[in-house]
Order: sequence, then C-alpha cells, then structure tokens
Amino acid sequence: ASNELYWEALLESPELTHSEFLLSSTLNPGSLRSTLVRARELARGLREHISREVWEELNALYLFLSRRRFGPNEIHELCTETQRRTQTILGLYDNTVLRDEGREWFRCGMYLERADMTSRIIDAKYHILLPRGDSIGGPFDRFQWVAVLRSASAREAYRRLGYSEVDGMLVAQLLIFSVEFPRSLAFSVQALARHYQQATAEAPKRRRAAAERGIALLNLDLGAADIEEVVDDGLHEFLDEFQARLIEVDRAITEDIFRAEPSRVAPVRLVED
Repeated sequence: ASNELYWEALLESPELTHSEFLLSSTLNPGSLRSTLVRARELARGLREHISREVWEELNALYLFLSRRRFGPNEIHELCTETQRRTQTILGLYDNTVLRDEGREWFRCGMYLERADMTSRIIDAKYHILLPRGDSIGGPFDRFQWVAVLRSASAREAYRRLGYSEVDGMLVAQLLIFSVEFPRSLAFSVQALARHYQQATAEAPKRRRAAAERGIALLNLDLGAADIEEVVDDGLHEFLDEFQARLIEVDRAITEDIFRAEPSRVAPVRLVED
C-alpha cells in the first residue's frame, strides 16, 4: 500500500525521495509527520483525560519535527530522538493516568499496533532479502537480521539470551514466540487479551465475544506452533494470516464495542396502589 501511495505522490511531487515520503511528507498519511499531527489532534480532543506532562512532551516532539528540516545525514538522529521521546510519552502516560477503562483501551490499541508492526518488520526482511543459495547465513544476511533486531528494539534482548551469532531462525523465534520479550507477537497478544478483558469487564457478553474469541484463538495458535514448523509451512503465509486475523480483531472491537448502539433497557412500569 505504501508503495502505491509513493508512486501517486511522485506525480504531485516528482522530487520526493523515499525517506521524505516515509518521514515528513504530508502526501503520505502514514508518514512520521502525518502520524504525529494526527496523534496531537486526537490528544487535544482528549486533553481532559491525559496529564499536563504527557501533553507537553507530545507538543515538544511535534515542535522538534516541524521546526527543522532533516537532511539525509541526519535521518538516524531524527529516528533515534523520535523513538526516545515516544518512549518518554508512553512512560509518562502510564505513570500519570488513572487505571480506568480508558487506560485499558489505550493498552489494547498499543499492543494491537505493536503486534502488527513487529510482524511487518519480520515480513519485510523475508520479502526484500529472500535467501538465495549461499547468501543464507552469510555476512550480508547476518547484517540484515541485525537490522531487524534494531528495528524491533530487540538487539539487547537477543544478546542476553546468550546467542553469540545472529541467526535468522533465532531472531524470528524471539520476535514471534517469546513470551518474555515485550515486542514479540506472543507477548503482545497475551497482553492484548489481558487488557481487553479489563476494558470490557462491564460490557455485555454479546458485544465483547467476537474480539475475545479472535484474541483467544491467536493466543492458542501462537502457543501451539514453533519456528521450525512455521518456516517449513511458509513464514510469509504465517505472518500474512496473523495480520489478517489482527485486522478482524480490530474490526470486531470497532464495530461491536465503539460503534454499537447503546443497549436498550425496557421501561419499568410503576404499579399504582
């Protein structure tokens, strides 16, 4: 989808580079800048539900990105600083808001997005660098798997597991099945299940059932599979199905919870004495 949008954007802005499209272009609704603008607008609408510290840090990040043009040699600085400030915002939010339903829905959204993005990071490596013969396990292959670890903020976690060499199977094992690494698919789905249960504690069962069932099945399937089986059956197919099932969970939450009509309560008849 991003590739199609890029070629459409080139018709309007022929000098647009790939990095500009992904980071700063307003022609790309998924660019870093567009995403932050949308997040700021949403936060403004929810101002009474977030702390002053969160709002100020979000504004600081917005100003950091909007007041300066970053050249090709400054992309690393831009991404590193954005990542640091984003983690600061998440930490501030988690430590300054009430543990209420709103916070649980925030967590649901965060883990849905995290599971989706981690799966896409792995899938991008699979597509762009589909192993060819002696390239498997070679220097270039290892370098790219290191890049995958960095993209998922998983390099230190991988090292602490005691792995001395970067191996694609072990990286995929960590990012898909680890229940201890916070950005893995398995961890994210387990966390999603926990926060969804808390968020819908007061919701009618018929409204929460579809998403609850979808999350439970994802959790069950991740727990029953292993990396060798997934690779043998097709890593891309596994990730593609996982993403499709996440979309179904998201759709069920949107339609059955947020867009559902309020439950109608039958009027109470008063009996006159």
